Amino acid sequence: MPIHLKKVSKYVNKLIKGKKGYDFPDYNLTGENSFFFGLLCGVRGAGKTNSMLRILEIEKDALMKDNNIVYWISPTHDSKVQDFAERFPDNIKFYDELTIKSFNSIIDEIHAAIQEWKETKFIFDLFERYLHDETKMDEDEMNILIESGILEDNTDVKEMIRTFNFHHPPRSTIVVDDSLGSPLISSGNSKQGREFTKWAIRHRHDFTNLFLIVQHAKACMKVLRSNSNMVLLFPSKDRGTMMSLFDEFSSLFGGKKENFVECLNMLDDEPVGSFMMIWYDRMKWLRLGFDREISFKDGEIELPKLE
Repeated sequence: MPIHLKKVSKYVNKLIKGKKGYDFPDYNLTGENSFFFGLLCGVRGAGKTNSMLRILEIEKDALMKDNNIVYWISPTHDSKVQDFAERFPDNIKFYDELTIKSFNSIIDEIHAAIQEWKETKFIFDLFERYLHDETKMDEDEMNILIESGILEDNTDVKEMIRTFNFHHPPRSTIVVDDSLGSPLISSGNSKQGREFTKWAIRHRHDFTNLFLIVQHAKACMKVLRSNSNMVLLFPSKDRGTMMSLFDEFSSLFGGKKENFVECLNMLDDEPVGSFMMIWYDRMKWLRLGFDREISFKDGEIELPKLE
């Protein structure tokens, strides 16, 4: 039955403008700057780790340079990950286990980096005012500049300005791999699970991307699945577990389970390492791999032709 609309009021819902946030550039993969909360779901050997490394490679200018750090948590160390890390020795750190101690250590380091950026930005802002008219600086502000060392003759201010990112704080990335035994991601009733969940659903406030690499989506607590904005779904013989994701993203499949099942059937016919990518944020779409958009027409999947 078609829907009919009739205007009955002069009031409309308008966006209320707030304080402008930081100017983070868009990511290559998504075309927007929303922070990733990704689930990579597939059996052992499906290609999850390789695809995670490809994400970091594609977004290396945003995530793997300057003060941006990737924190990789895994009890196992894949040789591919080690080789990849050797290319970015200053931008990737390894942790052997996801515990509340290691998690808090990472978050403390992220907070410290953000605070350092804010303090440095504040000093640069004061310095700009000082250059414009130092007579308008109060005593406390002058003391901050003096203690920072920026006014000393041997300070290379031009180099400081050249190497500082004035647009936004560093973007961090946490990758949790092969850690289903940790109550932080599998037990919502535990104190540790609640603490991790509380942070995970507000990860963007710490300017941090979060990726969970798991064998089955159901291994993650439902609240984590519900708050994710990206899923890489690899082929699996366990259709029941895979179907649990349909309810989370049903609108992308036109609300039809048969469309979702058709996508799963398509995956089964693809080479090893293939996956369906779900993105659900300001933009919403489905892809086969990183590059082929999935759409539906007359109950059938449509894919762009490979060039």
